[in-house]
Amino acid sequence: SLSGGGCFSSRLVLFPSLPPGPVSFGFPLQPQAVAASPGATPVFRKFISVTCKGGKRQAATMSHAKQTRVLLLNDMEKLDKTLFRLEQGFELQFRLGPTLQGKHVTVSTNYPASGEVFDRHKFRSLSWHNPTGKEDDSDKYCRLDLQISGSYQYYFSHEGQKSGGGYIVVDPILRVGADNHESPLDCVTLQTFLTKCLGPFDGWEDRLRVAKESGYNMVHLTPIQKLGLSRSCYSLADQMEVNPDFSTPNKKCSWNEIGKLVEKMKNEWNMLCITDVVYNHTAANSEWITQHPECTYNLVNSPHLKPAWLLDRALCHLTYKVAGGKCSDKGVPPLIENEHHLNCIRKIMYEDVYPKIRLWEFFQVDVNKAVQQFKTLLTQVGGSKVKTDPSQHLAIIQDPQFKRFGCTVDMNIALNTFIPHSNGPAAIEECCNWFRKRIEELNGEQYRQTNYHQEQAVNCILATVNYERLASHGPKLGAITRKNPIVTRYFTYPFKELTLEEEEIMMHQPDKGSYFMAHNGWVMGDDPLRNFAEPGSNVYLRRELICWGDSVKLRYGNKPEDCPYLWAHMKKYTELTAKYFHGVRLDNCHSTPLHVAEEMLAAARSVRPNLYVIAELFTGSEYIDNVFVNRLGITSLIRGTKKCNSHAWKD
Repeated sequence: SLSGGGCFSSRLVLFPSLPPGPVSFGFPLQPQAVAASPGATPVFRKFISVTCKGGKRQAATMSHAKQTRVLLLNDMEKLDKTLFRLEQGFELQFRLGPTLQGKHVTVSTNYPASGEVFDRHKFRSLSWHNPTGKEDDSDKYCRLDLQISGSYQYYFSHEGQKSGGGYIVVDPILRVGADNHESPLDCVTLQTFLTKCLGPFDGWEDRLRVAKESGYNMVHLTPIQKLGLSRSCYSLADQMEVNPDFSTPNKKCSWNEIGKLVEKMKNEWNMLCITDVVYNHTAANSEWITQHPECTYNLVNSPHLKPAWLLDRALCHLTYKVAGGKCSDKGVPPLIENEHHLNCIRKIMYEDVYPKIRLWEFFQVDVNKAVQQFKTLLTQVGGSKVKTDPSQHLAIIQDPQFKRFGCTVDMNIALNTFIPHSNGPAAIEECCNWFRKRIEELNGEQYRQTNYHQEQAVNCILATVNYERLASHGPKLGAITRKNPIVTRYFTYPFKELTLEEEEIMMHQPDKGSYFMAHNGWVMGDDPLRNFAEPGSNVYLRRELICWGDSVKLRYGNKPEDCPYLWAHMKKYTELTAKYFHGVRLDNCHSTPLHVAEEMLAAARSVRPNLYVIAELFTGSEYIDNVFVNRLGITSLIRGTKKCNSHAWKD
């Protein structure tokens, strides 16, 4: 619900506590029915400690008891999509299920040993305890004394082979007040403030006090950093610099000043404060990416995007024509008002744009060049060739630089497939003709595949135009102009506008191509575990991206060594945030590479162990949600309770 002072309230949906199961020893807790998904088996068992007085055993009260959870291990049971949420102070026991009884099993985890620092890549084996000394495995267990919040992985193996595993999530403990008393997780009530609407920092305390007096116990501030040109709350120009709008001529707002206010809210108001971390993109006008273009998806490190970039430029040039009234004679005036105009755009795409840019050529083989190479190899003395697997068929090998007709085929497969019946000129010519015919067939397949992508691209383009200019629930952008193009650009273009043919030449020049950077966005219905900008994805070519034209997608690679500057930059940003705030909101979590978020949150928890983590996570699947929750140690998910149709609220 909207309220004054540039803020809105959010409802946090916390994961429900784990249901209690049957008790195997000690005094049982009150039994409760367990509702489970079809085929699901409750694997946790719950215990409380007992005390002995006067020879009588008494159950300890729940409020002061040390609780134990038992996780039964079963062979080949992979539980990475199952959430096990635990509290600090719990003891977790791993016990062998029926399928592992009698086997030599080793349990390993990356939960750190006492006194050690957490390293998610470092695993240690747990020792087995056998309190009764029985020869069988019925009473054997290994245990963890859970004292540190976060996400931890375990796996178990026997005979040198991993045979199962999963994750455990240990909740943080939130503390407030001068006495540092605990604030229960299940009682979090949070209000979000749009910091860009809060004005100079010296007025923040009065504005934030409204949340305190309204009964909230947590405040979420949207990013406090310097914003990009669009002024969107989540398009950050500099992750390290506080937004200069918060300063006044007499006083500069700094991280320290904000940190002092956050601590005052905690100690005097009993309120915690969190802010966002944005890992997936940066503002298109961020200065640091011009110095380190390798941190983005550009045409040098991601040449598979070249066809999509050329289509994007063609759409820009079409925008210029339509805006200048040069397409009115073809049925497309600057102001799009009806379905007929949309159909005319489709016609222009098929009759003018696609034939001009010939995208299929980036996926095809130069037939004459390939035939000449084949003929040369065929006529060499003895027709030397390397034997190939008979099951391998001739196929196009994509040119890694994506140049027109740059693709090739495996000539060894060709020589083992097309064999002349003699060494005579006629036989060789006939063999070359058969080879030519097959290459033309393969090129035809590439043409049809590209045409399939182009058809989807047109559908997406027209759907966007329809929503932005015709739909009653759309923003009604009005006439097509350079500022409001036919569709949002998918790539940056920081150079002088040239003809499309001249721009294509720049596409292959490293000093230019590295600055043609892919914008970020989201893909409706896509697999959240897949990176849509990586090779193998055609999202940009098919125009399936709901594009944020003010932000550039960041390219981390698989490990810090793949892009050292970006990993170091974002780690420093994360540590700075964790230093001054009690928790973070993971923006665009579903599109952030999991291994990146894992590394960054580990860095944040090294600064603030009891870090509260909430996430903007929309995967469309409870099980995929659990993958993110498990690997990142997410405490809470945000779920919308009311949609706002105001386009002024898009940021």
